[in-house]
Amino acid sequence: MKIKTMAKKFAIKAHKGQIRKSDKEKPMIIHPINVGNILEEYGFDENVIAAGYLHDVVEDTKYTKEDIEDKFGSDIASLVMGASEPDKSLSWEERKKHTIEEVKKLDLRHKAIVCADKISNLEDLRIISEIKGEYDFCAFKRGVDSQKWYYTEVYNSLVKNEDENLPMFIRLKELIGQVFNNETNDEYVKNIIFKEKEEEYKELIKIHYKKEEIFKLKNVLTKKMPYVIEFTGTPRTGKTTLINNLYDFFKKKGFSVEVLEEFTTSKKYKKEIYPILKDKYKNVINTEIPKYVLKQLEQAVNKNVDIIIIDRSLFDRLIWVDRLVLKSGMSLQEYEDYKKLYIPLIKEKINIVISTYTDSLTALKRDYQANLSLEKRNFLNEDNVNEYNKSLLNMEKLSKKEKINFYMFDTTNKNQREISLDVVNIILNDMRKEFIDRVNKEFN
Repeated sequence: MKIKTMAKKFAIKAHKGQIRKSDKEKPMIIHPINVGNILEEYGFDENVIAAGYLHDVVEDTKYTKEDIEDKFGSDIASLVMGASEPDKSLSWEERKKHTIEEVKKLDLRHKAIVCADKISNLEDLRIISEIKGEYDFCAFKRGVDSQKWYYTEVYNSLVKNEDENLPMFIRLKELIGQVFNNETNDEYVKNIIFKEKEEEYKELIKIHYKKEEIFKLKNVLTKKMPYVIEFTGTPRTGKTTLINNLYDFFKKKGFSVEVLEEFTTSKKYKKEIYPILKDKYKNVINTEIPKYVLKQLEQAVNKNVDIIIIDRSLFDRLIWVDRLVLKSGMSLQEYEDYKKLYIPLIKEKINIVISTYTDSLTALKRDYQANLSLEKRNFLNEDNVNEYNKSLLNMEKLSKKEKINFYMFDTTNKNQREISLDVVNIILNDMRKEFIDRVNKEFN
């Protein structure tokens, strides 16, 4: 086993049950793993990465320097102690002044751990504060002025006798500017692109940092499992635009994202499946299609991506089956059997279902006014949309009863931008809860 893997496992054991001071919903181990990940990102050797995982063990757990040295050797023990504070009985100011002076004497390998620690702490502080909309230092032993002094002086100690243009040092300097001096990475976007749209920019900043937080949580986990989002809803409610926006939103951050097209409009369905099913009874068609949809989802899960976005999947098939029952195309017993099979699969395999909704007349107006053709539509008429909407609303009630993670958004009197912001906020809040649960299950 590699030394960094051993160190990570040891840190997980040592910090078991501890929580983050700045965010009591999260286990403490998130921070040391982030520190180790940062050091690996900048190409440091295995011992340095291992010490990153272990850097808080002596300071915050029952284990001693001797324990670290016995298990990992003198080099890693030295690296850990270089990032550890002296006697906790000293005042905050005394301990910080000691750190500032000692960091000046360290070589680059030792300094790297201190730097990664400060980067991780400031990134966490920035995420929490930007989501809240204000910087709050009440969780810390000293206020903003003392914290600014400390981080600035540690940075000065880190770059002493070193190349201050090293990417790690640049990252820390920028964070200090952003957290303590209200600097931004992109004044052009803020002051030119979103000029006279200050409130919208503030909202986008919040969702940006919610995404940052989830990305950091994802990188802590070793067990990879996709977060699955299904989109469904009334036609002409902006569902496709939402899917495209969400794909771009996550992809630009670095998440691996798979988008699954609506199965019944796909080439595969039209060329391979429909010719087999077209002459069968409607209830057979509607109970066969979900088998293909389930297979499509399972194949995507096996690709080991971070996020799967599906345009109409298992939940949408439930709507169509309900519609079939209302038209007397399926017996109530067949319907109960169908729900008994597929509701557990929906809850197991799909993390969240997002539905967009509008009334039938609004849907038709949007369709005609967005296109040039005046010919009659095959499916899109008031009767069909009303039937679909009735079953959609039935599934909203069923979701509450069965505890399916379902959200419906009425798009009738909202523009696409408003709906996009509402949807992404719901998804990010749910993802945060899901990923924190995953971290707790893996490390506690």
